[in-house]
Amino acid sequence: MNNSHNQSTLEAFSEARPFTMSQPLRVLLVDDHEDMLTMLQFMMARRGYQVQIAASGEAALAAAPEFAPHVVVSDIGLPGINGYQLLAALRQRDDLTSFKAVALTGFDADQEDTSTPSRFDAQLTKPVDFESLFQLIEQLANDKA
Repeated sequence: MNNSHNQSTLEAFSEARPFTMSQPLRVLLVDDHEDMLTMLQFMMARRGYQVQIAASGEAALAAAPEFAPHVVVSDIGLPGINGYQLLAALRQRDDLTSFKAVALTGFDADQEDTSTPSRFDAQLTKPVDFESLFQLIEQLANDKA
């Protein structure tokens, strides 16, 4: 992508109406690509989300109990434990409240692991349309509430 396209995309999202709840929407964002983490963290924060980032499944497991996410957004192809293993481990924790989960993946939706408890509530294929991701996050958070 060129710089002017990135700038116009960022400007459009900075003008977007933020999601509102009685408390900020907490999103745990897990991806091993620093550029993706940085971009999504910035755009989610501009939208009014409280964002905790993790560059690995292990880091997400460590951060999740204290952060108590409403929604976990995770890449599938992570180093170490993959996104499915991460989700299964998070869902088995007694010290977490219930949460929704979105997979960001380069895999086809037909390749999704459908076994419980590693099933994501939704899956988006990369490259991700950010507005679609945010609408999905907000829908899942509202469904949870």
